Amino acid sequence: MEIINIITLWLHYLATVMWIGGMAFNILVLRPSMMVLDQNQRPILGNKVLKRFIFFAWLSITVLILTGISIASSRIAFEDIINTTYGIVFLSKQFVTLIMILIVTWVSFVLSKKLAPFAPKPDTILTLVKINLSLGIVVLLLTAILRGV
Repeated sequence: MEIINIITLWLHYLATVMWIGGMAFNILVLRPSMMVLDQNQRPILGNKVLKRFIFFAWLSITVLILTGISIASSRIAFEDIINTTYGIVFLSKQFVTLIMILIVTWVSFVLSKKLAPFAPKPDTILTLVKINLSLGIVVLLLTAILRGV
């Protein structure tokens, strides 16, 4: 495997870890740990974390799209996308990823603007992050399936 392919895969994996891992950390570690903070401080921290994470989510999405195009073009011919099991799983992965991007778009440009002080409905954003994490886990499963077909 040539060095460009290795770097492309590495960047793709790194962006995946940043995006999905960041959501997992937020839900499984950060949010429960915020309970020790004063109730008035939680929205301040939540807002700061959300703004920083949105930046890294978009950075990850950009890297995933750019590297994903390169990876896909070297692995599958366009005419094989619909006619093979690999192609169907590949398209399913892209569809789920698109839903994830739409959720990030909604949170970034609608909810985080309306809920700038992280209130009155931070549960909406939390629910969407949980959905996105679940979808990210599905994307990882579909990726693993692609390795086997």
